Amino acid sequence: METNNTPWEAIGAYLKDPSDKKSEAIVKAWLKASPDHVKVFTEIINTRRLTGNGVDFYEPQKEELWGELMRRISPASANKTFVNKLWLRYVAVAAAVAIAFFAGNWFSSQPIADTHAPTTYTRVIAPAGHRTQLVLPDSTRVWLNSGSEIKYAGAFSATSREVYIKGECYFEVTENKHKPFVVHAAALNVKVYGTRFNVKENVKENQSIVTLLEGKVEVLNPENESLSFLDPGEQLLVQPDGIQLEKVEMTDALIAWTNGVLMFDDQPFDEVIGYLENWYGVSINLDPTLSAKHHYTFKVKTESLREVLDLISVISPIDYKIEGDMVWIKRKMKS
Repeated sequence: METNNTPWEAIGAYLKDPSDKKSEAIVKAWLKASPDHVKVFTEIINTRRLTGNGVDFYEPQKEELWGELMRRISPASANKTFVNKLWLRYVAVAAAVAIAFFAGNWFSSQPIADTHAPTTYTRVIAPAGHRTQLVLPDSTRVWLNSGSEIKYAGAFSATSREVYIKGECYFEVTENKHKPFVVHAAALNVKVYGTRFNVKENVKENQSIVTLLEGKVEVLNPENESLSFLDPGEQLLVQPDGIQLEKVEMTDALIAWTNGVLMFDDQPFDEVIGYLENWYGVSINLDPTLSAKHHYTFKVKTESLREVLDLISVISPIDYKIEGDMVWIKRKMKS
């Protein structure tokens, strides 16, 4: 097997911290490049279990490790046929490792106690146009908006409860004054002990928004430097050019989506479009001349996208076209 191009540093970093996106991407790309890489990766995992130690950044003595692996799993009286069967089983395990890794989840089977084994993570994704909810190991309840994602350890550690999110998530955190709950988003972290709050990442606008409904939270940057503490009814907007703290009058309206309702209160057209894209799982091309000229106040429950656009067209001069998951909205021409 080839080992001269093995990304040892990335593998070591990933095994120590499965949430390390950069290392995960490097290892995935390397595994896909060759079946031999899968064998090497499986050897690393097996060696890790045999020695009871983490694999750091080094070039292994493969022949010695393979011999040790065979001695450990094969009895002294093993004949050639038995060894061949073991080899086939080894290849099958390697394939299983590749499938699990490519699926985005790494589950480590542990026949013996191993304090250095990779943490088992669970990933939940709300498909575009749909919303979902779940209960975490500590009984915290989480709602995921359309296209959002959450990842968390199957069992929280003894000192903290940490989750990793993308998109928009609403949390009702079970109180534990001795064990903080930490939400990791792309541009910020939120630290709490027991509270209700909403975290939204707006990729298109390159901003993150934390809204607190109950309790108290601390918002930190990715380096864990404190940005602000929030009280109920406060919202923190984090953008590349700075942060902005403001009061929010209707916090319940901001989380109405958790009850299957989308609410607008005198909001500009381009902002409404952003919500509709997420709600229905579509991409909308809006005529720039319409973006800030019109403001809307209405509520969406079970209405289809076509019904919503028909409603808007009654009060605004627009025409629209829907083709699959693509939508075009333009100014209506005078007849």
